[in-house]
Amino acid sequence: MKINHKVFISLLGFFFIFLQACQKGELYDKVSTKIVEVTFSGSTSVALEFVYNNVVLDSTKGASHSFPKSMKVNIAQGNQKIQVREKGKTTVLRSYQIDPAIFNHQIGILYDNGKIYDKSIFYNLYVNPIGRDIEFFIDGKIVAQTLAGGQLTRKLEIPLDKDQKRELSVKIKGKKEVIFTKTLMDADSNKTLKFLLDGEKVLENLTLPALKNSKGMSLTFKLNTVVEFGQSTFLGGDVDLLFYMRDQITEEVTSLKPEIRVPVLTSFVSVELPPLPEGKIYTYDVVRRGTTLVPYTYKKFVSDEIFPVLPNKGRYGRLGFFKDLTDHIFLPGERIICRLSVAEEQWGDNYDEIFIVPGSVALLNDFVTISN
Repeated sequence: MKINHKVFISLLGFFFIFLQACQKGELYDKVSTKIVEVTFSGSTSVALEFVYNNVVLDSTKGASHSFPKSMKVNIAQGNQKIQVREKGKTTVLRSYQIDPAIFNHQIGILYDNGKIYDKSIFYNLYVNPIGRDIEFFIDGKIVAQTLAGGQLTRKLEIPLDKDQKRELSVKIKGKKEVIFTKTLMDADSNKTLKFLLDGEKVLENLTLPALKNSKGMSLTFKLNTVVEFGQSTFLGGDVDLLFYMRDQITEEVTSLKPEIRVPVLTSFVSVELPPLPEGKIYTYDVVRRGTTLVPYTYKKFVSDEIFPVLPNKGRYGRLGFFKDLTDHIFLPGERIICRLSVAEEQWGDNYDEIFIVPGSVALLNDFVTISN
């Protein structure tokens, strides 16, 4: 078989051209593609988008602004930085350098109030505003609030940059004045702020008198004079708590000697009750300052008839403490911080005998640091 020399020379020339092209990389350019994987996670209150080389790669999804899945990015072109900005805006919040030697990049984002932070700390709130509502702010942005005057137990996540300080402030709802501030930094991670609201004052620490009798019990209290569930109306003015002791079986009432009468103040006030004998309970009356007169009136549901509230003289109601899932009538050796309330009781043939009696006791010891 004869080979056409002209065809052979043509094929040989084409083969050399092909080899030369391969050596120069003209058929396959190995530097035209460099793929890395980038995954963002964290939290944000606004929609964010992720940009490389002026091209939007992806964005957060839905009303909860959930982060997208991993993104494959060709970083052969561009400055090897992924930018983060609010969706639809041009201002760059932060840029992240991409290392071409690493395939998988995990990047955490903590967006808060127009900025992306390096990290975050957890800070605990354990507060009781005693019937008022308060609001908590971080650098002027509200982050927590109480509802219906109730206590607040809350763990805050607070974004921080390295060596940064942020300001926690507290206001009474509806007022402009700041009643408490605290500087937060990395060292405050997992710490707890606990306090009571005493009027418009934040009370973190409370100094209590030592017990004179180790088997006695002290009450440091504020009194809510309003009857929450009933028809009795508080008439106002200065009042005292007048304490009595009553037998649980015979219901015989003993007036204490010496008399234990405690002026009710707008701030906390303390009293020590002597050890309680077996079978006895403590009770108290709310009376006008220095008297045994009752500062309440009662109006019936179905008529305009108004009855004066009668002096109880310790005959009804009792002082009790619900602690550790148990109802106690006395806690010997303990110093109790609490909020006392009052209730009404009706007696008589036509239920026309009205008495103000001790109501519930809200223990507050856990919300303050106690010192002697």
